[in-house]
Amino acid sequence: AVYGLCDAARAWYMRVKSALNSLSVKMCSLDNSLFIWKRNGKLEGLICIYVDDFLWAGNATFKKCVIDELQKQFLIGSSASESFTYVGLRIKSFSDGITIDQTQYASSLVPVTISSARNMQRKSQLSESEKTAYRALVGQLNWMATHTRPDIAYDTCELSVAFSKATVTELVRLNKLVKE
Repeated sequence: AVYGLCDAARAWYMRVKSALNSLSVKMCSLDNSLFIWKRNGKLEGLICIYVDDFLWAGNATFKKCVIDELQKQFLIGSSASESFTYVGLRIKSFSDGITIDQTQYASSLVPVTISSARNMQRKSQLSESEKTAYRALVGQLNWMATHTRPDIAYDTCELSVAFSKATVTELVRLNKLVKE
């Protein structure tokens, strides 16, 4: 498939999935982006795929048998361990565990600008440009709610549902949620 066409993402996924399957890495039955590698019934490695970003964890045998083989089939631009960012998640590893946060991602979110006059028109429907900004910001908050901020999931869901008939009131509520 040609890059940019509707089926390009699926073709890419199928190619990666085929490569992993050929290395005896099995797709998780609960999440199609998570793949598991076991030897002798023992989990030895995981690989998570988000479009063309791979996140893996495993022992030295997993690295040799799976990751090194994948690097022969796919161009790997960069790799990191210990401290790195993966799809907006900052991951740090320590000798006793890992931490995951989206602090940097969250600080990059910018509330939608509303003039004072517009702010007074609370029941007014959003303009097309406001709707575009609203949709983008709700999408960013959904990303955070899914990964590291379950505390904003309810509000984000309500704002998503309200989109088709969103008013300035919802936009103000959205901006308040971004500032929290």
